[in-house]
Amino acid sequence: MQDNFKSKPIFILISLLLMFSMVVACGNAATPAPAQPTEAPQTEEPAQAEEPAQQEETQVEEQPKAEESAKEAASSEAPAASMVALPEVDPLAVSGDIISAGSSTVFPLAERMAERFQDEGYAGNITIDSIGSGAGFERFCTAGESDISNASRPIKDAEIENCKAIGRTPIPFRIGIDAIAVTVSQDNDFVNEVTVEELAKIFSAEAETWADVRADWPAEPIQRFIPGTDSGTFDFFTEEVMEAVYGDTGKEEILGASNLQLSEDDNVLVQGIQGSPYAIGFFGYAYYNENQDVLQPISIAGVAPTAQSAEDGSYHLSRPLFMYSDPAILAEKPQVAAFLNFVLTNVNDEIVDVGYFPLSGVALDESKQNWLEAMGAAGTMAEKPAATAGEAMSGLPEVDPLAVTGDIISAGSSTVFPLSERMAERFQDEGYAGNITIDSIGSGAGFERFCVAGESDISNASRAIKDSEVESCRAIGREPLEFRVGTDAIAVSVSTDNDFVTDVTLEELALIFSTAETWADVRSDWPAEPIQRFIPGTDSGTFDFFVEEIFEENEEPILSAGNLQLSEDDNVLVQGIQGSPYAIGFFGYAYYNENQDTLNAISLEGAPPMAESAEDGSYPLARPLFIYSTADIIQEKPQVGAFINFYLANVNDEILDVGYFPASDAALGEAKAKLLAALQ
Repeated sequence: MQDNFKSKPIFILISLLLMFSMVVACGNAATPAPAQPTEAPQTEEPAQAEEPAQQEETQVEEQPKAEESAKEAASSEAPAASMVALPEVDPLAVSGDIISAGSSTVFPLAERMAERFQDEGYAGNITIDSIGSGAGFERFCTAGESDISNASRPIKDAEIENCKAIGRTPIPFRIGIDAIAVTVSQDNDFVNEVTVEELAKIFSAEAETWADVRADWPAEPIQRFIPGTDSGTFDFFTEEVMEAVYGDTGKEEILGASNLQLSEDDNVLVQGIQGSPYAIGFFGYAYYNENQDVLQPISIAGVAPTAQSAEDGSYHLSRPLFMYSDPAILAEKPQVAAFLNFVLTNVNDEIVDVGYFPLSGVALDESKQNWLEAMGAAGTMAEKPAATAGEAMSGLPEVDPLAVTGDIISAGSSTVFPLSERMAERFQDEGYAGNITIDSIGSGAGFERFCVAGESDISNASRAIKDSEVESCRAIGREPLEFRVGTDAIAVSVSTDNDFVTDVTLEELALIFSTAETWADVRSDWPAEPIQRFIPGTDSGTFDFFVEEIFEENEEPILSAGNLQLSEDDNVLVQGIQGSPYAIGFFGYAYYNENQDTLNAISLEGAPPMAESAEDGSYPLARPLFIYSTADIIQEKPQVGAFINFYLANVNDEILDVGYFPASDAALGEAKAKLLAALQ
């Protein structure tokens, strides 16, 4: 049977395409999650693996686990089930070799999926090289030598250009979530939590001993064990920690640190850290999970790496995991398409055991939809040049507003409201003669109107749709499609008459918006005047996001605070804060931007709200902005598809002026690809 299929690879592709057609005919389901693209610095030549030095004799004692295991944590937070079904793959019917390379973090998961694929009958050979995300993309996009590129970060724009130069269009398949674990030996009895600033200092040339970071820590040299510079883990840590504190010199700081050992082999790092109570290092969560008996993780800014903190983004070093391939490869090598299908169908059965965290059903559906779209593109690749297929993945037909008629109804986030209002005004200025209704009612109320009442065509949101809201949508036959349109930073603001608050920690921010009665209850040198609080209403995505990030989703502390005024109208909040030097509140950055003459924005953990800190994630209250619709609405009401098309094509021309920050090219390109698929 294997030989029969081995001689007929085209038959497999045809079968997959036929099954794909059946799936599409049965319904188009996709609700992508927000992408998290960040442009990282260029990687350097791979560092040479080095053996850890000065490993001391360590007596390992039985100790309670410092952290709940990934399996336990993940099982308590089981993700919503995936709703997109892919054509069933029979590994026994698949032959031909598969070549993959890339992230050492993704490696154990890719290896597990390959073993299961082979256990179920695949008789070909799968090569999986652990060489780091950067080297993996070089092999995939420059040399064109691999079929799949494994990555622990999104592909960079420069790498996409390299791929395009050799006729490849990289398609992302998100397969899980990792949290970089910063760990020390179980023999270390003085470090269990650090701030981001302390973490950067520990891994910098600035600190020689632990006492240089905190005076009450031992005056012993810090021994550092980190991934090589070709690793996505190194890139991500450098971006999120070193550059957040040291700016452009962040990479120089970490590579200039003393007692530094780099290795592309995470097991080498584990051995180095466990060898001394004064050693510290970092790697993917799976390697900590495998070595909990000798290592302990460090909490960052009060948050430990767990399934929940990785999924909701509260853990500072959580990140997505990917496999990348190309429609032409899927067409030419059906065994690659079959393997990726197998991975997406079964990865959530294996990932917890490997040591990472599973995707939500929504996020996994996005990857499956990418596979279906890539297979559709593959079906046209034989007749179209590669460049045309690549354009089809990101390009949209031009919209002439003069030719568009019919009304459009949207509602939702008050934060997204000024941006949608601006895009609607421009759409009308360029000729659209219909009526666009945009109600500012909060993200939650917007989803209720969209998913429960089914009354709106577009739902504006300052947070991703919740699983329960997706289920409400599906109950009325709607499959929400998510379009990222920008980035906001929630601005915590005081009056310009306030001369004592400029920067607070997250702990102080929580105190200000909960139990503190007066400012002196937060810092003794602040005035003993009552705190006056102005916050968005509970139906607002801004309120939800603030509560998630500051109070771990518990509304009770903030809603029990004294002198509290809530409003869904951000202008009411602005007026309240302006009225007193002892008032404080928060809202989307646009409202602060419009009122900079009367308001001051407060820095959080040393990071002010600005484009750079929102993009690199160093500002704790940065968040994506979305609009949602469905493929059915876009098909039934062409004016809705035309407006979303116009929105995505022109939003980056307007968003800065409105007061928000542009989404990355990758995030906007992904939104366009989803709309293109919905239009077809």
